[in-house]
Amino acid sequence: MIGNRIRTIRVQKRMTLSNLAEKANVTKSYLSNIERNISTNPTIEFVEKVALALNMKPESLLGWEKDEVSSVENSFSYAKKYLLTMDDEQLIELKEYIDFILWKRNRK
Repeated sequence: MIGNRIRTIRVQKRMTLSNLAEKANVTKSYLSNIERNISTNPTIEFVEKVALALNMKPESLLGWEKDEVSSVENSFSYAKKYLLTMDDEQLIELKEYIDFILWKRNRK
């Protein structure tokens, strides 16, 4: 669904819901409803605004082109490949780094 795709790309680009709503000139509440799949049929104008704010084509946001979603999938595959080669100490260090990043992101 488009809501899941918007949220995935927004998080990947490290944007808050408020940041994206402001940049796209849409209401935060409507964007939130789209992301949570409460509203599932956004207008073309909404899709165009959000796509522009995310620096992508509306076709990609709608899933008609795989370029944006594929980059997320490729990043995950890349990380998975290296996770499987890490020893316990490296995995613990990585977990601590991820915890720090999440803590830092949630402070905003």
